[in-house]
Amino acid sequence: MRTADPRSPRAVMIRCAADLIARDGVAGTSIGDVLAAAGAARGSVYYYFPGGRSELMAEAVRHAGEEFGAELNRARRLPVVRAIGAIAAIWRSRLLVTDFAAGCPIAAGAQARGSDPEAAAAAEEVFLQWNHLLSARLREEDFDDRRAEELADSILSGIEGAVVLCRARRSVEPLDGMVAHLRELAGRRTASPSADRERPEASDDFGGDRAGDPSLG
Repeated sequence: MRTADPRSPRAVMIRCAADLIARDGVAGTSIGDVLAAAGAARGSVYYYFPGGRSELMAEAVRHAGEEFGAELNRARRLPVVRAIGAIAAIWRSRLLVTDFAAGCPIAAGAQARGSDPEAAAAAEEVFLQWNHLLSARLREEDFDDRRAEELADSILSGIEGAVVLCRARRSVEPLDGMVAHLRELAGRRTASPSADRERPEASDDFGGDRAGDPSLG
């Protein structure tokens, strides 16, 4: 059971593990790394996490999902075009503050299916929750059910993929470009992204607001 006290040794280890996962991935994060970052004694791991490293990694992914999810939930209340920029700004700020050292810990968890299945399962749960948040908001703005689900997936996969490119290029340009593209996609209420890919002329009749909020890139 997770403690509500953010200053407890357990909570500190979870936060440190989430930060390390964002930087080095799940496989690249060891118990020793977490203990060193948290300033905790080795025996404390199995005291607070009876399942050992696998439990700690899964908890770290869930914690990151809750933190990012709270920010995403605030951003989703904006009109869709502005919400896309606000959601991307969450990652944009993180990239710049860490000098592109940290990516998304949930995405890192999702890629650890082979070595750390519990962390991957936690990441899958988080992404599903995020999809539900976004698709529900899109339905509130009269997107049909299919379009809402597909566009929510496009927003998540587009931004997550752009974050990877940003880290590789040490530039936020891929993320800013993806925001513009997603705003164009959001201009449609019924056509699916798969249809967009099948129609070469689709890029000429998008109806999105390309300007949006300049403060959000």
